[in-house]
Order: sequence, then C-alpha cells, then structure tokens
Amino acid sequence: MGKTFTLMCIIQNMLQYYIIRNNKSDPLKPKIMKLTYIRKTTFHINGTTIHLTFTIPLNKNYNEFKTLNDKKNMKL
Repeated sequence: MGKTFTLMCIIQNMLQYYIIRNNKSDPLKPKIMKLTYIRKTTFHINGTTIHLTFTIPLNKNYNEFKTLNDKKNMKL
C-alpha cells in the first residue's frame, strides 16, 4: 500500500467514527485538515502542505518564521 492510499483510509475511518459516535449523517461536519509534506501526495488527497498551512518558510534561515494572521487562524 502507498502513503496516499493509507492516508485516505485513515481519513475515511475518522469520518465513519465521527458519524457513528455522534449519530450524525453529515460527513462534512467534522473538520479534518489533510496535511502532508510531499506536494504530490497533497495533490492526490486534495489537501495542502504543512509548510504552506503554517507559513513555514522553505529557506534555510529559520529565524524568519512568520506569524499567522487572523484570516489564516480562522481558516484553521
């Protein structure tokens, strides 16, 4: 099994668990952030990369971390 397939199985199981535990039939209700560090996997799972979500720079200078703005925090 590949990483993408395994990740999609985990996401589906989380949704099923939520539906069964909360007696809800709306799978869009829980918020699951699909984050990966590999761009290709991100595309396949319709998610986003970790560094893009948390605004982590890709350069070597780790002193330049940006703070999340209010709009980004509300999205999370």
